[in-house]
Amino acid sequence: MIGNPNYSQWGIKSNGEDITYEIIDMVHNANSFIVIGGYNFSFARQGQMFFDELRIKANQGVPILMIFPPNLYGPNNPQPILINYCIRNGIAVMLSYQNHSKWLLTENSIYYGSSNFSPTSWQHKIEVVTLHNHSRIGYSWANDTVQDFRLFIQREINSINRRRSMHSYAGLVANTRTTWQNIRAQILRLNPSIKKVKTTLNNYENVELELGLLTQEWFYESTLEDFSKVFEYNNQIMQSINELCRFAYSNIYNESTESQEIKNQEIIDKYNTLHSNFLETIENIESEFSKVFSDKKYNNQEKELSTANSEIINKIYERIKTAPNNGYK
Repeated sequence: MIGNPNYSQWGIKSNGEDITYEIIDMVHNANSFIVIGGYNFSFARQGQMFFDELRIKANQGVPILMIFPPNLYGPNNPQPILINYCIRNGIAVMLSYQNHSKWLLTENSIYYGSSNFSPTSWQHKIEVVTLHNHSRIGYSWANDTVQDFRLFIQREINSINRRRSMHSYAGLVANTRTTWQNIRAQILRLNPSIKKVKTTLNNYENVELELGLLTQEWFYESTLEDFSKVFEYNNQIMQSINELCRFAYSNIYNESTESQEIKNQEIIDKYNTLHSNFLETIENIESEFSKVFSDKKYNNQEKELSTANSEIINKIYERIKTAPNNGYK
């Protein structure tokens, strides 16, 4: 990387070049607010040091907001642990199903780049990195960069507040059923022609986004207990789809496929067994969901996942709006 380590560094971080303590120092030196946008986080080794520092700052009264997607689909999805850790330690959470950005902003400093918030990314992986102490530099591009992140945070918070006023709890339950029905229609069975398998694979990203958006809406509209249930329902659905699509991509259709018809009966049977497993999974979940949620009613106060979460987000919103420009021109 290039630049002055006292002010700014940017460029390609090589394998073995360690930015762990630069990231942790940004948190340590913050006194007004901390906002973190990320995709993948780790509690291992230096990752635990990072979260310990966040916990200390939260205990000191510094409002902290973390923005990340609701699900990383897989058998070891870390997001439930992350959500519970934040809520338990007074760190506000915004779930954004489209977020793949990685950055950290305080009143003094900003990091943005390709690195996840994990020891492997900080120490070993080759990443694109910008570490910038914007409180010490008076260039106009520095002000514009920080302002861009501030405006993003303000837009996200405004979006949450609009959604809260638009949705009823009954509407959320109905939307959940509709979303699952739409997903069922996008995951198709195999006949000898691979056309339906191609359609299923083409629908994969859309299905993933639909489930992510649904999980996000439950986070803002329900109690923690009910959010956790729906989170697990969606995760089970996505895992069954992942298993089906991995098999299809490896054995039926990918970029190198030329034949439009599958003649291997074993492959056909295996795919359709996985498809039946998906249908059974979603049918069981729909049945359980109906038993649990059909007759529930919440008043407006109970819809908030956490009053403390909202208070921290609003505090950060006010501090970002009123933070000085450090004299930038």
